[in-house]
Amino acid sequence: MVVGRNSSGTGRTVLLILIGAALGTLVGFGLEKYGILAPFLRPAVIDVPLHTYLDFFFFSLSFGFRLSITIATILGAMGGYLLSKKV
Repeated sequence: MVVGRNSSGTGRTVLLILIGAALGTLVGFGLEKYGILAPFLRPAVIDVPLHTYLDFFFFSLSFGFRLSITIATILGAMGGYLLSKKV
């Protein structure tokens, strides 16, 4: 047991933001399914295609990702952040 060790809380803050974003996305998906606030819950997609290459002489990297964000995701992440500041 380490005595006098202070945790900065950065990991807890990031974890609560991600949990809040996930819960916000689930709530937003449920609201969109029933047609409540549907125009506001359409996702904004940030897409980097899979054929993006970084090529060196001895190896080549290929990467891509797709990020889909809704208003509910942003509100959930903000809620997680506020919760992390209260804890």
